[in-house]
Amino acid sequence: MSLLSLVFIWLDKCIGNLPGENEKLKEKFRKLLLPIRQFDKPSSCLDSIELSLKNKCIFFITSNSFVDEEFLKKIASLSNVYRIYIYNQEGNDYQFTDTNLIKKIGLERIIQFDEQLYKQIILDLIKIYSKESNQSRQAKELLKSAVKLLNTIDDKDEDLQDIEKYLISRIHNLK
Repeated sequence: MSLLSLVFIWLDKCIGNLPGENEKLKEKFRKLLLPIRQFDKPSSCLDSIELSLKNKCIFFITSNSFVDEEFLKKIASLSNVYRIYIYNQEGNDYQFTDTNLIKKIGLERIIQFDEQLYKQIILDLIKIYSKESNQSRQAKELLKSAVKLLNTIDDKDEDLQDIEKYLISRIHNLK
């Protein structure tokens, strides 16, 4: 997988309708140098993922308004959807039964606050880059990208600092 094959899909009723809605968070995503495709209708979103984005690795983000287990099961069943995030600003309690959906969401990806959402996406990207660097000629580039992503987080806790040190040591060990 190359860095160019990653795409964010953001499905939200407010996208495109309300000026300024989640703009701060979307601006941070743009710093990741990954495209953000925005949708406000589940059917057009699903069609786009299945047809025009089938060769891309998808990070799917949605809000409370589109948290329907049947729809999310369809999204989770697509092999090109790597992770599903629920931007849960209302603090709803979600219980899913589909194992594939649970695997792609996990408890850590139902998130109330924008900084937590951003941080979790960074951690997931780092996992992809680290895994790919074990199998790729582009290892150094991927690991440098992972460090660059970490540096976009304003408040790094001890775990993030340890991840950064680990990534830098791996970069230095590569020829």
